[in-house]
Amino acid sequence: MNHQKLHPSLWADTAIAASPLNKLSENTRADVVIVGAGITGLRTALELSEKGLNVVVLESKEPGWGASGRTGGQVNPLAHDTPEKICAHLGQRAGMGVVDAYVNSADEVFALIKKHNIECDAEQNGWLRVAHCNRAVKQLESMSTAWQKVGLDISYVEGAELHRLMGTKTYGTATLTPKGGSVQPLSYTRGLCAAATSLGARVFSYSPVGSIQKKGSRWFVKTDHGSVDTEWVVFCTNGYTDDVLPGLQKTIVPLVSLQSATASLPQDVYDQILPEGHTYADTRRVIYYGRKIKDNRVVFGTLGVTADCKRPSDVKRLYEGLAETFPQLKGIELTHQWGGQIAHTPDVLPHLHEPQPGILAGLGYNGRGVAMGTVMGRIMAERILGKSADDLQIPVTNYRNAPLRHFSDIAVKLAVPTFEILDAFEKRFT
Repeated sequence: MNHQKLHPSLWADTAIAASPLNKLSENTRADVVIVGAGITGLRTALELSEKGLNVVVLESKEPGWGASGRTGGQVNPLAHDTPEKICAHLGQRAGMGVVDAYVNSADEVFALIKKHNIECDAEQNGWLRVAHCNRAVKQLESMSTAWQKVGLDISYVEGAELHRLMGTKTYGTATLTPKGGSVQPLSYTRGLCAAATSLGARVFSYSPVGSIQKKGSRWFVKTDHGSVDTEWVVFCTNGYTDDVLPGLQKTIVPLVSLQSATASLPQDVYDQILPEGHTYADTRRVIYYGRKIKDNRVVFGTLGVTADCKRPSDVKRLYEGLAETFPQLKGIELTHQWGGQIAHTPDVLPHLHEPQPGILAGLGYNGRGVAMGTVMGRIMAERILGKSADDLQIPVTNYRNAPLRHFSDIAVKLAVPTFEILDAFEKRFT
């Protein structure tokens, strides 16, 4: 179902129908106001509505307009660093909470989908993380060993078996995480919205929050055409965070994730690629990742510079990256090309903030948004329902400004081609 108000993408063309929503056009009251109707915000709304709270969700566009409806849809239960380093950074207790959240994140997503009967092409066939160069092989070995110790089912795959599972000889070494999988992300987001509204949550589209103001022990949230008097305000804006909540925008750097989808492939070619339905991602700085989907297509993604995917270098990066990974797809038409912003944090971990009583913010998924955005929504709901901040799976932390935040647009434009040169050098000489 195509919706012209969404950013153009394959997901916008093929998602389940959206719930009918209106703008906020009145002054009302709620127990909780959630800013942002992506995966995080809607999971929070779903959990709170299920417990009987009066929840209002305010979305500046429509549910899934941002990263939640544009992502590659991979559900990857693994952080970007080892559990030891996460614990060294956060402390043992808090670090192990985050580690446990990652380990169980994929199962949590697929259990939620099953519980609420969300039609989103969910598949839990496993995730291959492949080494793009010899130096990266050591990284995979250390990550595999470290995460096995904390209970993650992860193993090592190489040579002929990896070539069979990938349908290409481009990579020689990988880790396999069987609990990984994928969803149609816009359908998943819309399914969460439908589930939340069925339990009483009020979701308003095209109702951007202009300001929040403290009034006694409560908060006054104002949009262009209405307002909400509430006890809690929860910010779930991730890569599209603005300055409504002072300081939050400075904690992340928005990176551009590009996506593409091939034309329908001949059956023999389609069957050869990723024959057991795995997703994959490699170890490049300018990452390559993808998977097969229905209609005999392959979706492929990487990092880029422009969120509208109009820059010639971004389009070239998609075509060349796909052909490098799967030589049999060289010259195939990419019928859809799109992009969106993901939130990068300095420590490459998700962050939960409570800057004032009654204010929460969860963001910074660093490319793991489907899995960890789902987890974060549940954790913020637990906090609102009375769980101590010390007992949350993801710890409450103070703001930490991201380096070069004020120069992020320039930095990203310079960093992507620079990192591509480094990736190519490593592949050739290490």
